[in-house]
Amino acid sequence: MTTTYMTVLMKHLEQIQIEVTAASETEVGAISVKPRDVSFDGNRFLFVRSGKGRLWALGNEYELVPGTLCVLLSGTPHRVAVDPGEVLSIQWCHFHASYGDREIYRTLHLPLAVRLGNKAAAIPLFDKLIEEMKRDRLTSRLRLKAAVLELISLYLDEIPGGFEAIDPTQELKKIDTVLQYIDEHLAENITVEELARQVYLHPNYFIVFFKAMMGSSPIQYVNQRRMEMAKGLLLRPENNVSDVASRVGMQIYYFSRMFKAHTGLTPSRFRKQAAGLESDGPAQDGGRDV
Repeated sequence: MTTTYMTVLMKHLEQIQIEVTAASETEVGAISVKPRDVSFDGNRFLFVRSGKGRLWALGNEYELVPGTLCVLLSGTPHRVAVDPGEVLSIQWCHFHASYGDREIYRTLHLPLAVRLGNKAAAIPLFDKLIEEMKRDRLTSRLRLKAAVLELISLYLDEIPGGFEAIDPTQELKKIDTVLQYIDEHLAENITVEELARQVYLHPNYFIVFFKAMMGSSPIQYVNQRRMEMAKGLLLRPENNVSDVASRVGMQIYYFSRMFKAHTGLTPSRFRKQAAGLESDGPAQDGGRDV
């Protein structure tokens, strides 16, 4: 299940569209009145730079200490309180993240807060977010997205207990069954109907479900897995191109065309370059090798 979890998450992050809408640093002091819940239309990163306090969200209480990084999904009611005598310095950003029609983070049951082992790594990322929001340059959107993705990476690295500790949802269990079936039958003719039968879904609904989880159609994913497997097999000298095509369930001509479209190289040229037997220059044979 851990492998499936990471596969789904990485597919999401590869294709995610991120729009940062606000970023700043706020100092919060102790107040005499009880803090009230707030919620936002977009997702929210909160990072404790200094001070101590408490965060309440989703019926749980979280300790806020330096190095705490929180991810609050869109619409999540939450409130922050500061410990007596403390001033809480929080860096934060708001962002929208689109990925099909499903709220993938809720599907994956990601934790709300983690403690960064290296809190110094997050500070320059929030500084970059704040700086680029003020500048609004042509390239700012790229830098903003890069900073948010790096924050997500820091967050994922610190999930308590690793991904094994996360309780899988029914959706994850279903996609795990399908992905295992695909990997075990890559040498065969895999149909959408057969994949749908593995999880007792109608083929039409299965296609929608699969694309929402994986970001591609079932057949696109199958072909991608075949190409990934083929690259590994081609690196073994005992396998010729015909053997590799057979082991991924494809005719050699179709396999060669798809492999070149996927990597930019024919299978034999990929093998030679991986072995360091030739330069990256243009093929001398007009690219006819397979």
